[in-house]
Amino acid sequence: MNSEKIKGYCEEALSITELQGVQDGLAFLIGEKFALLYYQLKTAHNKLKFLYPDSVHENQTNSIPQGNRALQLSYTLTINENYKRVFEQVDKLEEVLDHFIEEIRDSFLIQDIQDYLSSYPRLSFKETAPSDEMDFLEESPTMTAQDIFSEVEDILIVDEMKKLFT
Repeated sequence: MNSEKIKGYCEEALSITELQGVQDGLAFLIGEKFALLYYQLKTAHNKLKFLYPDSVHENQTNSIPQGNRALQLSYTLTINENYKRVFEQVDKLEEVLDHFIEEIRDSFLIQDIQDYLSSYPRLSFKETAPSDEMDFLEESPTMTAQDIFSEVEDILIVDEMKKLFT
């Protein structure tokens, strides 16, 4: 994602805001476009989370003996070689995310952003197409376990994103 694409998303969100209101504009920009990028970065970070022995908790035994320097070096080189693309992806995603945050802040009032995130919206980037086959006689469709986990995940992600816009 490049700078022009991000600016285009912000302009489109501003157009949506003029027609439908701030919540809908931010739902498009943050809930659909920004959240996807944030989720990709979070997923890439999770891939790298437990690769290094330093990340092992104190109460767990380290799988690499401390005195075996050759094995530690071999492990580090193997990790760097096998996960090089993921490391590069994380660096790129972090740069794009920082730029995206700046553009969002330049396009919308920080209070509007905080109000939107405080409403804990559903993140539309991972929703499937709306179901037109829903039975309209049914008062409330039943939620599956996947729906519940998805909503909880949205809440946790939005809570993390709130920290980016304070």
